[in-house]
Amino acid sequence: MLAHKNIIKDIGRLFFWFPVRWGVKLMSFPVVYSLGTLLGNLDYYSSGRQCIERMKTNLIETLGYSQSKADRIIKQNLQHHSRNVLEFIKYPQINSKNMGNFINFKGIEYLDQELAKGNGVILMTAHFGAKQILQVGLGHLGYPLTQLHYHMKRQELTWVQKNVSQKQRIFIENKLPVNFLSSKGFLGSAVKRLKKNQILLLTGDGIGLKQHMDKGYHSFNFLGRTMLFPTGSIAIAKFTGSAILPIFAIRNKHRHRIIIESPLDVENGDYFDVMKQYIRILEKYIRTYPSLWEFWEEFEPGVLIDESKMAKMVTK
Repeated sequence: MLAHKNIIKDIGRLFFWFPVRWGVKLMSFPVVYSLGTLLGNLDYYSSGRQCIERMKTNLIETLGYSQSKADRIIKQNLQHHSRNVLEFIKYPQINSKNMGNFINFKGIEYLDQELAKGNGVILMTAHFGAKQILQVGLGHLGYPLTQLHYHMKRQELTWVQKNVSQKQRIFIENKLPVNFLSSKGFLGSAVKRLKKNQILLLTGDGIGLKQHMDKGYHSFNFLGRTMLFPTGSIAIAKFTGSAILPIFAIRNKHRHRIIIESPLDVENGDYFDVMKQYIRILEKYIRTYPSLWEFWEEFEPGVLIDESKMAKMVTK
């Protein structure tokens, strides 16, 4: 989701971090889930009709939903986003002993089988579901996990986003059982960790910010449109011999099911073939759980959708 700059949003951010954050730390996870529903509804009515209508239009044009169904999905999408943000505050309270109350796994055997080969594993997630719960779950199972992440530049943020929201998020991230590496610049450290048979967690659908997409992004057919995807993960996998496993978190109220898919065929395909394998899997999850994808606002021409003549040539 785009980080909007307006005074109403900034007031909401201050209220969220002080005092909502203090209260959330004392609440149970079911209560936090209900609070997230309430805040998502408030976000729906405070985001501005232009923003909401744009998200609905993107959803309708992509999946062919009716106006009423698209409206319901977008409201659920904002509720989901608020629940994720609230639960993120409580992630440091999850540990190896109580984790089973909040997280279960499907397909963990794929991860173990690939790690047994000794070449490291790239787990390819997306801006889908409670993606940071992956760090919590896998970290507390004892897997050596590194997350490639991106923080917006300080000059792109409001004073509140820069000095409150970003600082608080980084403070919480540092308490999670995962190592972080910046996705910008030289990725030699990431390669070294894979060669030590560790796990690299990264997003397959990119960062969602057109101004920061580099030459590593290419256009692919996606949900009937043409979207820009990063292919750097494929290059890393081919260089290191690491497997790529798609991974997703599916919400069931305040609990999450982490699903690990079977490995992509990196060895026998080029960069574009492997990316297309991942895209087909991501499409399946978005069509099944459309409210869990957080890029509906960005999924339009000029942002994530590339409708240039070159894009149409590349994806044929």
